[in-house]
Amino acid sequence: MKRIITVMLIMAMAFSFAACGGDKGKAPENEVKSNSKYTFMYKDTGLPMNADFASVHEKLGEESKYFEATSCAFEGLDKTYTYDGIEIVTYPKDDKDYISSVRILDDTVSTPEGITIGSTKEEVKAAYGEDFEDVVGQWNYTDGDAELSIIFKGEEVLSISYYAINDLIK
Repeated sequence: MKRIITVMLIMAMAFSFAACGGDKGKAPENEVKSNSKYTFMYKDTGLPMNADFASVHEKLGEESKYFEATSCAFEGLDKTYTYDGIEIVTYPKDDKDYISSVRILDDTVSTPEGITIGSTKEEVKAAYGEDFEDVVGQWNYTDGDAELSIIFKGEEVLSISYYAINDLIK
């Protein structure tokens, strides 16, 4: 009997040590996860659509401009944060702010695939392929809960935006 209790105690200790062994293979707690291959990266920080903005805002630091207005689709305030070369808009839900869109403002910032304002249609096709919806010079790439929208003027990129797809924003 004493031997059985000793074996059980040793096994219990082994399991408790295994539980303390770390989280190999798991994403860090503060990493913001994406439900789409279209996730914008800014200063080594992912900005996935529909993600809670609080942890991202903490990583990005102080914005250069801030604006808020009553939301048309949600109860609360839509908020706009401007950083060097990008603009992030959030929507309110359940006392939190979630990323609604990210817009690249100038050619100092590029997508993770290297596309920037001024890139050509051929460069966009090489980076993202031909699986897009063409709406009068605007190419929309959709995956998961995000849409990447690229507007052209002639053969060059004029605007790049990422949009959240959810029940109210489509």
